[in-house]
Amino acid sequence: MVDERTPQTAREGIVSDVDRMCRGVGAAPVAELSDRAALLVACGLVEPRIVDVVLARLHRNLPFPSVGGFHQVRIIEEQRHDLRRILGTPVPSVLRVALRTRLADLDRKYLVLRTGFTRGAGVFAFRIKDIRVDRRRGVHLDTDDRGRLFDALASTPTMAPVPMVPRTMTELGTVAAAYGQREMGRVVLPHRVQAVVESLPSLPRIRADNRRLPEMYTALLMEVGGLYDRLIRAYVRGGRSVEEIRLQFDAETEVVGLAGDLCRLRETAATPGVPSARDGFTILTGMGAAIDEVWAEVVERAVAFRELVESVETRADAAVSEAARLDDIARENGVRPPSTVHAPSPADLTAEHLAARAGDRMLSTEAMRRLRGQIDPDR
Repeated sequence: MVDERTPQTAREGIVSDVDRMCRGVGAAPVAELSDRAALLVACGLVEPRIVDVVLARLHRNLPFPSVGGFHQVRIIEEQRHDLRRILGTPVPSVLRVALRTRLADLDRKYLVLRTGFTRGAGVFAFRIKDIRVDRRRGVHLDTDDRGRLFDALASTPTMAPVPMVPRTMTELGTVAAAYGQREMGRVVLPHRVQAVVESLPSLPRIRADNRRLPEMYTALLMEVGGLYDRLIRAYVRGGRSVEEIRLQFDAETEVVGLAGDLCRLRETAATPGVPSARDGFTILTGMGAAIDEVWAEVVERAVAFRELVESVETRADAAVSEAARLDDIARENGVRPPSTVHAPSPADLTAEHLAARAGDRMLSTEAMRRLRGQIDPDR
């Protein structure tokens, strides 16, 4: 693994991030994806016609239905997948009942979020006239396509910790005890009883809290989405200094292209008979020389993307530093810093109002002088 104390190239940074995400070592190297980045990553799993609409809406800054953060959809989906897998194995009847109850609860939550997204209240047009207009603009998604996009969002990666699913009777008992302890903490108890509850030994952790992504293709998807979020933040910080780059580079289309390739690789790697790659980054996919060559090209594309993002961040940081330097000079000389927003004072507003009446004052002055010339022509 690359030593994080030494400067890293873009390739070394990507390899290090993928290794850490797959192994669950240390803090997550990539922040949780924004909803915008999650939509772009999800485009790798849907039909081209849906991708075109998503890009058209994002390029026009049109919203999508919010469900409180798309990452929670992924957490729910992972728990549902884990529960179904455990229920497919022989488990005690008591545990099976508890798991089925939990699965039914998660299914309801998923359905509520999916219904809210597909309805798109206040976001997508619902009148026939408005739907026709949006279709001509290429920004309308039919209800079925919204459902497909939501299901794709459920498969986007997340670094958020997924709540534990008990696998044994012992773990089920521990979860029940933890729930009871949390509920007891919300009740106002007599001081003597509260002291006894607080003196109880803390519940042991059943499994590690560190989040691990299943394989390198999903980890690189997370990396690419994180790079997009970093680029958008750099655009905001850099302002006009990076405007030329922003106008020349279609970041959304780039992320969609990478997501499409990575999703195809992930689907192929999950087919029966394909040997699973080791935890972390490797150049050998186990799917043959042709796929290895494609994987190398995808990685190289991601490396180029990271190099561009890092260059934009450097320029944005330089612009921020220069703005701070000019602000310091302005403050030392008692001048309003150039980066601050101008807030007009009452005197400024009065001066603007009086300046608008300058013509009236000039006409009035000239009229009075002409009248005086008629009365007293010698003066």
